[in-house]
Parts: sequence; structure tokens; C-alpha cells
Amino acid sequence: MSFSPADIAYFIEVARQGHVGRAAEAAGVTQPAVSKAIRRLEVATGVHLFDRGAHGARLTAEGELFLEAARRFDAGHAELLCSASELRAQYAGLLRVGLTNAASDGPAVRVLANMVRHRPGLRVTMVIGKSDALNEAVEKAELDVAVVPSYPGISFSCDQLALSQDTARLAARSDHPLTRRAALSLDDLTDFAWVMANRQSAARRLVTQIFEQAGVPAPRVTLEVEYMSEAAMGMIANTDMIGLVPNSVMRAWRGRVATLPVPLLELRRTLVLLTRRQSRWSPLMTAFRDQMLADRTPISGAITR
Repeated sequence: MSFSPADIAYFIEVARQGHVGRAAEAAGVTQPAVSKAIRRLEVATGVHLFDRGAHGARLTAEGELFLEAARRFDAGHAELLCSASELRAQYAGLLRVGLTNAASDGPAVRVLANMVRHRPGLRVTMVIGKSDALNEAVEKAELDVAVVPSYPGISFSCDQLALSQDTARLAARSDHPLTRRAALSLDDLTDFAWVMANRQSAARRLVTQIFEQAGVPAPRVTLEVEYMSEAAMGMIANTDMIGLVPNSVMRAWRGRVATLPVPLLELRRTLVLLTRRQSRWSPLMTAFRDQMLADRTPISGAITR
């Protein structure tokens, strides 16, 4: 006759209580259920584990020996259940992610797609928004994580983990009049329309500041976009409009779009993972972070503000 982990747990409780009835009450089961469990253990071991009588239930000498092994088994079983729970938590649950760029070939989208493929029980809430709004949503615990670009002089209230670095440069269509010049100043750009994010975006605020410090009128924005999407790049490739384009986006447009030599507008940006300060990292958050670091060439160190 076989026995179960529950039988072992009931045995330990009877040994602790010294009484089958009290053990059943403590375990939240019926007294016959405990008695049957003890019987199964005694059949399996071939010895009496308790002397039962009016005094209750006292361990026999063999029962004392069995109790030592039972406690080791119970502890190991509890550890096994804990490990199983942690494994389940990694493969199921809800992960709420904020993104500023939902490009299909972006690192965050690649990582989320991989997680969904390997975790059938995973559900994902994806929010597309501006860096500041996503930072606020993470801070309010409305999102678990957010992946946003950070520019020099821009700070966030959430904790930041640097994932990778990129540089955004001014770009135009390959046969644009500006591409024929060896060097360009900010004044040379005033006659052309821009593709740019709205006034609240970190990148636009930084560009506006650069123009103001140089005493040059701010760029004339004709097309406002959420990010440099395929549609935005298509507008640059087919019109005289210019815009700041990250290197990671330029790779797919070489030959149709070219960078312009404007050193003041070479903006280094860091892709960062935002999390709420002192938040408890769930297994899904940890998996997302680790895969984001593995997906792109990581840079050392974490930015705290």
C-alpha cells in the first residue's frame, strides 16, 4: 500500500499533538481521514508507529525513528512545492509593459514575442505612450515596467536600468539638397520642415534648447509623430522634410535616407528600463529584464535618477 505527502503531514501532526482527534482538528480534516493515513503508513512500513489508547497516541520506538525521516520528507516536499510555484509564476500571470516605440523589430517587442511563445499562460498588457507618462504610470504601479529612451539632462522619478545606447542624427532623403553639403550649421536648417515628436517629448525639448542656445529659431515642425515609425520614415524618404533618426532605425533605410553632418544634433540616448522604486520584482519582470539585457549589447551600471 502506498502513502501520500498528506499522510506524512498527518503523521507528524499526530506526533505533535499526541492525539488523533486533536491532530485532525489542527489539520482541518476528519478523524477517520487521519486514522486511515496512519494505517497506510503502518502497512507500508510493516510496524506500529503509535500506541493508541485512552491516553491518546504515543510514538513507538519505531515511530520515533520514522518521525525523523518523515520530517525530512515533509521539509523536502515543502521546498519542492515552493520551487514548482516559482516555476509556474515564471510561465503564467500578467505583465504590464509600457513602450514609447512599438516598432515590430524593436527589442522590447522581440522579447515580449519570445516570452509569449514560451509561456502559454502569460498575458501581456502593452501601453504605448510618452516617456514622462509611462514613468508616471510605473510610479503609480499601473505598469510593471517601461522601456523608454533617456537623453542627456533628462531625469525620471523611477529607477532606471541602462539597457543599450544609441545615437540619433539628423536625416533626410538621400537626394535632399542638404546632403550635397560637406558641413551644416543650424541656420542652414531653418528653411526646411521637420518630422518630430510633440512639444512634451524629451527629444523635442532637447532640440529646441539647442536651437535657443545658438540663437536660431526653433525648427518648423510640419509632421508630429509618436516615434520614428515606418510611416514617419517614409515621409522623410519622399519629401524635403528632415528629422532626427536613431541609428537603430537608419539601418533599414540606408540608400533611401542619409544622415546630415550637424554635430550639434548628434544626440546620444540610452534605452532604459523603468521600474518603481523599492518594488518587488515578479518572476515575469525579472525574465523580461534579463531577456532585454541579452537581446541587446548591455552597458554596465544603473542610472538611479
